[in-house]
Amino acid sequence: MPSRRITLVADDYGLAPGVSLAIRQLLAEGRLSGTSCLTVGRFWMEAAGPLRDLAASAGSIEIGLHLCLTGPFAPLSPQLRVDAGWRRFPTLAALIRLSLSRRLPPGALSAEIEAQHAAFAAAFGRPPDFIDGHQHVHLLPGVAETLALTLRSAGLRPRWIRRCGDRPRRILRRPFAAKSLALQALSLRSDAVLAGVAGRRNDSFCGIYDFVDRGYGVLFERWLETAPDRAVIMCHPGLVDARLAALDPVTGMRAVEYRYFAGPDFPAALRRHGAALAPFGAPAAANGPAPAAEAPLRREIG
Repeated sequence: MPSRRITLVADDYGLAPGVSLAIRQLLAEGRLSGTSCLTVGRFWMEAAGPLRDLAASAGSIEIGLHLCLTGPFAPLSPQLRVDAGWRRFPTLAALIRLSLSRRLPPGALSAEIEAQHAAFAAAFGRPPDFIDGHQHVHLLPGVAETLALTLRSAGLRPRWIRRCGDRPRRILRRPFAAKSLALQALSLRSDAVLAGVAGRRNDSFCGIYDFVDRGYGVLFERWLETAPDRAVIMCHPGLVDARLAALDPVTGMRAVEYRYFAGPDFPAALRRHGAALAPFGAPAAANGPAPAAEAPLRREIG
């Protein structure tokens, strides 16, 4: 029996048709624990229905909101367009500068968070299971506080909000440790703000790399080697077409990730490392991994 539960979440559902299709296929085959949805894109509405139908039939899939505040996408909220003058979201670098200089408009930012959350709820008839951020923007100063205030004011409490940090001793055993340590610092800063508005937050997070193909399977096994029980691993699988290429610079590696998760090497890696996929929001026992009768793991992939 697998000794560790791993939550493997695909980001960017709704970004482009090929990304959404790839994620649905992997979810249907039990190769992912869940996905987070980008509700600001023009392909969102056509992608929402098939995912809603799949989730209704599958049962154990977690579906979250992928909060987006960076271009090339445009705000859903008219207030953000007026107050900040954003016809489109800024670049990540520009957003970070605004965040660190405390120049983000909190009222308009809250209206945008509400609008993206409402777009999710309108499509699924319920709130998201969890919340994370496109390019991890939910951890930024000013954004984390506004997200917490918005959720609290609306009486919303997702099962979990993604932390993007980990213990330094784990991070230092993985590639791209510098970026992971920077995200750990942001996660530590946001913990006190976001922990109170979610059911739980993950203590371990993997999936960070530079989107260059140096052997994705080898990289994934490095994450599995250092991932404890109930770790969250992000991924970005997709089928590439011109519509994706026009929206996002990450194209080729989405196809590489999709082939890996759809193929035989992925389940073999899980078996070697004694891991199985499970939704993160499922209850955990107080003393270690829960027995199958209390918190059933997703079926082993074979």
